[in-house]
Amino acid sequence: QVCAQLCRRPCYCPWVPPRCPRGSPLVLDGCGCCKICARRLGEPCDFLHVCDQSQGLVCDYSAVPTGTGATCNFEDSEEGCEVNGQVYRDGEVFQPSCKLQCRCLDGGFTCIPLCQEDVR
Repeated sequence: QVCAQLCRRPCYCPWVPPRCPRGSPLVLDGCGCCKICARRLGEPCDFLHVCDQSQGLVCDYSAVPTGTGATCNFEDSEEGCEVNGQVYRDGEVFQPSCKLQCRCLDGGFTCIPLCQEDVR
């Protein structure tokens, strides 16, 4: 019943879709109506403002007192890293720039230089 109350039919969406921050894709809202920017790790979420499922995020209500909202968190309390708005899974290797290669590990990340002059 609550979902039906939050979702107005027909849908009324802005003509121009929102411009999302880097690393936040456009997704359908919780009503399946309008395009919105997916919420990222640690951002507030609710039924309408959904988390970025492509990054393995879900709206986590467990860590907050009842009625105060929720935040986007990893499903199954999986560790991960957020770097420049991009979320990486635990153990994932990534390259934030042409000079660095990094690995996400236990919620943090370590990097090694890829250029010889950076080793000195």
